[in-house]
Amino acid sequence: MRTSVLSLGAAVFLTLVECTGTGGGGGTSTGGTTASASGGAGGTGGTTANTSGGATNSGGTTANTSGGTTSSGGTTASGGTTSSGGTNATGGSTQTTGGTTATGGTASAAGGSGATGGSSTGGTTSTGGTVSTGGQPATGGTTSGGGMTSTGGSTAAAGTTASGGTSGSGGAATAYQGPCDLVSGGCAEAYSVTRAMTASYTGPLFQLGIAADKTAKTIDIAQTAAHTADMSTWNAYCSGTQSKCVISRIYAQVHTGANDLLPAIWNAPWGPDCSAGGYTCASKFTIEDATGLPILTTVTPQEYALSGDNFAMGVTGGSKAIGLMYNGKPVANNHYCCGVFGITHKYNANDTFGTDFMLALAYGWKDSNGCCIAVNCGASDKYCVGAEEEENNDLYDYGSSPADNAIVVTQFDPTANAVVTFMNGSQVLSHSPPKAQINAGTAVHLGGGGDLSGPDPVLMREAFITNALLTASEVTALKANAVAFYPMLKFP
Repeated sequence: MRTSVLSLGAAVFLTLVECTGTGGGGGTSTGGTTASASGGAGGTGGTTANTSGGATNSGGTTANTSGGTTSSGGTTASGGTTSSGGTNATGGSTQTTGGTTATGGTASAAGGSGATGGSSTGGTTSTGGTVSTGGQPATGGTTSGGGMTSTGGSTAAAGTTASGGTSGSGGAATAYQGPCDLVSGGCAEAYSVTRAMTASYTGPLFQLGIAADKTAKTIDIAQTAAHTADMSTWNAYCSGTQSKCVISRIYAQVHTGANDLLPAIWNAPWGPDCSAGGYTCASKFTIEDATGLPILTTVTPQEYALSGDNFAMGVTGGSKAIGLMYNGKPVANNHYCCGVFGITHKYNANDTFGTDFMLALAYGWKDSNGCCIAVNCGASDKYCVGAEEEENNDLYDYGSSPADNAIVVTQFDPTANAVVTFMNGSQVLSHSPPKAQINAGTAVHLGGGGDLSGPDPVLMREAFITNALLTASEVTALKANAVAFYPMLKFP
């Protein structure tokens, strides 16, 4: 965005800003009593009768059978560890097929009673086939191949990530939480190409189109039961090549439909010309190697806004509280104009200081003297974060190398009349008053400034807008949530 007379507009530079528990596996047998029956019937919860030769233990009675009875059909719950083969008692051939696993828990070997957390509650098993607290074989007992039970349970692959990535005592998992679930009052709007931003959103994350044919049928990329992008459908649609597809829509997760982001289709006053429509300014579909999940990757002239560059539903703007969060990667050594994500005036409105409030994640100077037509960090070789406010910008230089990944929160506090910015959980900027008098419009721009000029290259996983300020503890929680969901990434 640029000013036409008094100043040239700088468009906003959007910044970045399991479970294992332990299982009931094998069921908890109160008192450890094994049912007595002809043929060695298994007790409730997966307690298996001992074969002939098994002794009756204190607190439980075991029926002897010829050859032992096999307790088959153990059920395995999500995330649980199955004990393969079970425990064979001396003199018998008792074996659990697949073991019995409680939800989120660890399977107990056959012959033992698994308590919460893998402990045997009050019950013991017969000599030669006992399982001690934690699921380890007792002295004299043998465990068949694969029948070892880990103390406290083991973590299932691809388990649902809880807030902070933790499991409760005894293996009970915390329910999924997205970034917006951590913010008091929730988000005014949220977008992501990797996951649901709130547990209540179950719709698609984004839409794919065929780059070479804007008339071709599109497909939605939905989310899995774990709330992450479903990566099972893009390959066939894109003929196995990511670049054959474009991201033709990013779905709004709060005000669904009305606030969806679409590729720009306008001829912005300062360029680019996206008026040809279709996918002229749509980002190529890209999967991030480190995560195996999509990452929105724009280069000139690619940028996104609401249909018709309308003002967003549910976003307050003006001079009221504004919060912006952006999770992505700084683009190395790239000088460009404006902000990467935020709220702003419409692309063809007059450039007026303070009518944009966009998150900036910038490098160096776009112009030769650190002035006027770009965000511009404090030095020509520095990386910076902060807010782009239509020309007058509040920024913080953080170093001469880009951060590996950036979770940036930039907000306007109307009470203190201050701009405050956090980078990867730590506050780096508080400036009062802002360099511009904030009166932000509510058009949502991604990868382009207030007038959608001078597209800003972005590498974005997720972003949101709030109508309230985030507390320092909420910002800390946002980082912990991201670290848990993206454990393969570094957020220094």
